[in-house]
Amino acid sequence: MQNRILQPIRQRRARRAISDRPIPEELFETLLEAAHLAPSCANNQPWRMIVAQEPDVLDAVKAQLSGGNYWAQPSPAIIAVTSQVTLDCRIPDGREYFLLGCGMAAMNLMLQATEMGLIAHPIAGFKQAPIKAILRIPENHTLIVLIVLGYPSSDHAGLSEKHQAEEIGPRVRRPKMEVASWNAFPRSSED
Repeated sequence: MQNRILQPIRQRRARRAISDRPIPEELFETLLEAAHLAPSCANNQPWRMIVAQEPDVLDAVKAQLSGGNYWAQPSPAIIAVTSQVTLDCRIPDGREYFLLGCGMAAMNLMLQATEMGLIAHPIAGFKQAPIKAILRIPENHTLIVLIVLGYPSSDHAGLSEKHQAEEIGPRVRRPKMEVASWNAFPRSSED
């Protein structure tokens, strides 16, 4: 019973072997519902999500991806997650919560996608200004992340050697004791 939620978390990976198979409209509704149910400071729900799936729009967005994201070209959809600082809590000591809220919404979406058998790969390698223009995102918004969506492909031939190895290799994580501690920040030479 304890592992029911952990199962899709363990299954989720940033896969790159992606198919161009279309995603049914009703699946987008489920993905967006999962994102929409994320927690946020004072229930502000700062995320704004734009689904790019119409071929001309999608191709224009893909043209603005960095070279390292070549693998995203077959994707039938990309979701842009955007927000602005005034849409969420601003704590007097300088903390601004909109990025956290958007991150939680994006993670809900990615876990739901995993549960539905989809790849949902978040990327930061893109040209923000041109994509904002293509998707008509307001200037005062930050384009936080793009989530590349699609069904997995068994064809890894189009991937670089490095990406092929990552695709079939074991999931690599830092040891938990390196990223978590109890009662005080751990002393280390890295921090």
